[in-house]
Amino acid sequence: MPYSINTAIRGASPALQVCDASSGSVRLAWKYPRQDTCLSEEEWSLLQLRREEAIHDLFRRSFLLTSERYLKGELPEPGPHGDGAGRFNSR
Repeated sequence: MPYSINTAIRGASPALQVCDASSGSVRLAWKYPRQDTCLSEEEWSLLQLRREEAIHDLFRRSFLLTSERYLKGELPEPGPHGDGAGRFNSR
């Protein structure tokens, strides 16, 4: 499944959008959180929690998208000797 990646900078905030090229549906949308300097300590804590929740949501959506592609057969199987071909790695 081909994807199109759209990036933009709005003011000083970068944004990213990954769309399915065939249907045009948005698969992932992200924008850099803005910095508020006049927040109370409680508001700052809530903002931090929202950011952490957004990161977890990003990884969850990435996992679901990868799982969907795997189940549709769009990702290669691992190699015969467990070399992890077709999987993400840090090398």
